[in-house]
Amino acid sequence: MAKLTSIDLPEVAAKKAASTIPTIYVHGDTVARYNEARDQVDKATEVMNELKPTLIDEGLQAVFDHNSQHAGDSKAQISSVNLMDRLPDEDEADGRSVAEALKEVCMFSWLRADLKNNPKQVEAEFNRLRKADGKKANINDYAGYEVVAQFNTDVFMVDGKFNKERYEAFITALKEVSEQFEVDMPLTCAKVLKPKADFHDKRWQDFDVESNIALQAVLPTQCNLKPIRPEAKE
Repeated sequence: MAKLTSIDLPEVAAKKAASTIPTIYVHGDTVARYNEARDQVDKATEVMNELKPTLIDEGLQAVFDHNSQHAGDSKAQISSVNLMDRLPDEDEADGRSVAEALKEVCMFSWLRADLKNNPKQVEAEFNRLRKADGKKANINDYAGYEVVAQFNTDVFMVDGKFNKERYEAFITALKEVSEQFEVDMPLTCAKVLKPKADFHDKRWQDFDVESNIALQAVLPTQCNLKPIRPEAKE
């Protein structure tokens, strides 16, 4: 069993002036390995965050180009493409460099899972856009407000502390009204702007690629990146 001891750590002591954090000793180099791995994760995350926008932009352009070319043919439309680094120039290419370039693949996927948007930005973009036929786009044809239930738990707090009496009073009142009307307990409601159900189908026919890219910026959907690696040979 690890022995519990107390030591003074300068940086920690500055934050915990009133007490000293206990320290235990772990067998092996587990702590050092974990800290080193965490540093690597932080560095890798920084690099991924730097590269991710470029890959997403390339993936979006490819998917949107393809779907615009196949507008009206839902079976021909795609949601994913494989991204690869460009092959070396002919005068610089050799077997090894080409093989290395072909080895790394990252799959980009554009999903129809709508993300949070800013209604004012969406409205401004639709006011600016023109459809493929040159006519002005009417936002009401493509998006609308829906009521979404929410609950503000701040009402249970008094002077920054949870107030049981207030909580029980709210719950009792909600239960009584719910039982009276034989309905589930309601939550507070808010209006959220969401694309209409057929938006992601009609967008390819109604707007060109450039306009669809602009719409993606204000009516964002989820985009995923997944490294594709060959299976290890046994």
